[in-house]
Amino acid sequence: MTFNVVVDTREKQSWNFDNSDLVEKTISQKLDTGDYAVEGLEHILCIERKQSVSEIAQNISQARFQDVLKRMKLFEHKFLLLEFDIDKILQFPVGSNVPKKIWGKLKVRGPYILRSLARIQVKYGVQVVFCGDSDNAKYVALNLMREVYEERNEDQ
Repeated sequence: MTFNVVVDTREKQSWNFDNSDLVEKTISQKLDTGDYAVEGLEHILCIERKQSVSEIAQNISQARFQDVLKRMKLFEHKFLLLEFDIDKILQFPVGSNVPKKIWGKLKVRGPYILRSLARIQVKYGVQVVFCGDSDNAKYVALNLMREVYEERNEDQ
């Protein structure tokens, strides 16, 4: 059983699923919400990807990201895959691309990011998954897509 992966056209460095036995092809098309989905299931599955702590730190205070979360709440299956470990959040901004000279001026710190991620899970029902790195995140995404695809096809 194979499926097609839909990658949002705005995803700059998308995961490559070419070597997967599960994926027939990858389609680049605009997704209204999220970065990845399964073709035909774009209305029930939403996978949002964050590549770094700096990215999520910047996003959590943006109105645009809050709008994404509000839309994600409507999905049956919604995931926020983080390509880093929780330790990276606790150490932030150490190891980030934020210049050291402005660390003292930062309002967003690790505890605030963690609280925001907890709020995302509770308020919007989005499952937050710390994947460790990009390869693990891609693997998690592929398995999530497979489970949703198989579940949906069992029902029909």
